[in-house]
Amino acid sequence: MRNLASIFILFVFFLASCSQSSKQDNPVTTKALPAQQDKSIPGAPVFALTAITTNFDQYWEYHTRYVKLYRDFLAFDENASPITKKAFLQQLSTGRFLPFLLKSKNPTSCYKLVEIPATIKEETSAIIADYAKTQLGFFNMEAKPVPDFDFVDINGVRYTSANTKGKIVLFKCWFIGCATCVQEMPELNRIVERYKNRKDILFISLASDKKKPLQDFLVKTKFDYAVVPDQDKYMSGKLNVIAYPTHFLIDKNGILTKIVDTEKEVSEVLETMAVK
Repeated sequence: MRNLASIFILFVFFLASCSQSSKQDNPVTTKALPAQQDKSIPGAPVFALTAITTNFDQYWEYHTRYVKLYRDFLAFDENASPITKKAFLQQLSTGRFLPFLLKSKNPTSCYKLVEIPATIKEETSAIIADYAKTQLGFFNMEAKPVPDFDFVDINGVRYTSANTKGKIVLFKCWFIGCATCVQEMPELNRIVERYKNRKDILFISLASDKKKPLQDFLVKTKFDYAVVPDQDKYMSGKLNVIAYPTHFLIDKNGILTKIVDTEKEVSEVLETMAVK
């Protein structure tokens, strides 16, 4: 394993290659950098490796705030050579590497593979690998037609691959017993409210539960998506959903644009899609 000093030297050399406009970036140091404006993630501080790998909690705070692999990004391997996003995710799936965000003036984020230090390896490698495998599965489905569907929601409204063409379609995959699925509903309701005048955007939720339990649930819990019952088969067999909630964003041509995990990611991706 390379020692941290050699890794930092490599980062300093590499930062200039992340974008043509990044030559004036401050070099990475062995101390945590103060908060600085970074156009790839506005307002985000960039951390030195030692600042995020002293222990698992520090790494996980970094990961949850700054690792956004559902986005488009510039990818580099452990030797600072450019690679595809798919190859980056494949390597990350091995559990040997962590995704290190590089400071750059490039509007597209830059991530580099860094071998996971021994200080956090035992706790971190399996989590990063699982996350990367999920993102790789999503990536392999994106830019392809969404599997054909024919849904009837609990109010009797029908949604099909044909009658939703020309509209942006969002699927939320969930079930009543999923606490996270329920907790995000208020924020999803705010997103629906934000686009209430857009007749070309449809919010559809696919639930594994039967119609009656869903009706009882919705008496007590406000959820402004259309709710389609009994969709286990479609979610697991067609959409390959293995974790809940999962959100699918589909463009007006029926092409799967992005698959994301959280309501914040839904908001970010939809904002981009809605202006096209």
